Amino acid sequence: MNGQGPEVEVGIIYTGERHFMTPLIASLAASDGTDNVGLILVDNCSADGTGDWEQTFPATQVIHNEQRLGYAENLNRILKASTARYILLMNTDMHFDIDSRCVSRMVEFMDAYPDCGLASCGIYHPDGNYAHPARRFQTIKTIAARRLGMEMIFPKAIADYLCMEQDHSGTVDCDWVSGCFMLLRRETYEQVGAFDNRFAKYFEDVDMCRRVSQAGWRVMINGAARCYHHEQRGSKSVLSRDALLHLQSYLRWISKWGFDSGQSNRRAA
Repeated sequence: MNGQGPEVEVGIIYTGERHFMTPLIASLAASDGTDNVGLILVDNCSADGTGDWEQTFPATQVIHNEQRLGYAENLNRILKASTARYILLMNTDMHFDIDSRCVSRMVEFMDAYPDCGLASCGIYHPDGNYAHPARRFQTIKTIAARRLGMEMIFPKAIADYLCMEQDHSGTVDCDWVSGCFMLLRRETYEQVGAFDNRFAKYFEDVDMCRRVSQAGWRVMINGAARCYHHEQRGSKSVLSRDALLHLQSYLRWISKWGFDSGQSNRRAA
């Protein structure tokens, strides 16, 4: 680590998912080391605290919430606390290959593409299947297919939404990237501002990517770097609380951007 601090800070919100958090922190330290990576932990009123991971990285900040906050609010606490050139926002249900150097490769990628404001890596499920982190903006057909079990009726809508035509190992532009792994350039954050707190859960990542693109920055995937996501998809069940939150956020998205949300500058790298 240089005298000015780490070049990338990894922000993670912890509410008690210890079975995910322990392998995430251990694999992050093993894959990228601890010299050029800082850690910002938000203890979102967990019952057990973040003490077990506070000594793993020399540059570690812990933010203790006095009350449990929504996801976008917690992300904004991380952004406000960060001072690094790059801020990596991650879910707890992630892990890295020990030899992957994923975070370091993503920093190198952002340095190589100075017009990229926000990026993600190639994300896979633990079984090795590709998780399609590059996305296009949702349409009514997409929502129906994903939330109402109509994938067989609208297969093209799903294929288009998940950018299935793209090379998984390549470098591509997209409308938005999954919020489980978002590497944000500090200049971009300072230009577009914080996450919209009105998206309490879901669509806060879509909205941020839309604003990043609107400000003239590229939103990209670096398929040469990879990590793994134990994807929960809590909103998959149409009768779940998460499904209701997803619908509310989608309606808020439409209210903000309209049905025709526009497309970002997707282009060949």
